[in-house]
Amino acid sequence: MFNSMQKAIIEKDLHFFKTTRGNISSIVIVSLMFSAVFPAIFILIMHFSPDEMGDMAELFAVVPGAAGQIETNLAVLSIMLNNIVPVFFLMIPVMATTTMATASFVGEKEKRTLETLLYSPLPLRKIFSSKVLATFFLSMIVTIGTFVVYLAVSQPLIYFLFGELMLPGVNWYITVFIVAPVLTLLAVTITSKISAKAQTMEEAFQKAGLITIPIILLAASQFTGLMLLNAWVLLVAAAVIGVIAVVLMKSALRNFNYEMLLR
Repeated sequence: MFNSMQKAIIEKDLHFFKTTRGNISSIVIVSLMFSAVFPAIFILIMHFSPDEMGDMAELFAVVPGAAGQIETNLAVLSIMLNNIVPVFFLMIPVMATTTMATASFVGEKEKRTLETLLYSPLPLRKIFSSKVLATFFLSMIVTIGTFVVYLAVSQPLIYFLFGELMLPGVNWYITVFIVAPVLTLLAVTITSKISAKAQTMEEAFQKAGLITIPIILLAASQFTGLMLLNAWVLLVAAAVIGVIAVVLMKSALRNFNYEMLLR
């Protein structure tokens, strides 16, 4: 259980992040791009495309699992929104996590408040876990909130243009409520280790940004026809990421020390 001092650290980190306009604006802009702008563009393209899909059908026909489904624009849109967009959506928790974690750890150094925090009666492990929880909590709020925005934008637009709803498939729920949390835990662990050694937020954020590269490559692989993520693949990926995150978290707790933070 978390005591009052740990809760105070969590509240302090959340308040600091909330009052930093640059952090908030970057998260809001990226979240709106992936939850509203890109899906709306996909929907409009499918609506104004000819009924005979032509080259588009040939493109999606090479994607495993899509063969035999490409008959109408709505079918193509379903594949894009339920298989491809959720992968790009994983950028949201990773970006929110790296932004918050760098602000939490390196921000303490830049504000010269880290030494005061380390002099508190709390053991270093509890300070670390409090900061991790604050980052995790914010990331999940942003992730679920972005998913709600996606539904609020995509469903009315699809209904208006196509005359029917396209409710999120199972991939979406696995992505938001299973993959995103374990990916957030992995991202916050890696970012905290990077931030503990970094001297500035810019340095930490640039290095932590490399975490997004595997997600970008995974998303690109679907357009090239290498794979089409389904529920089982997502569940296996979540299990693997979860194991890696737990192992790295234990390693980070062992190696997290005063010398690393203060140098």
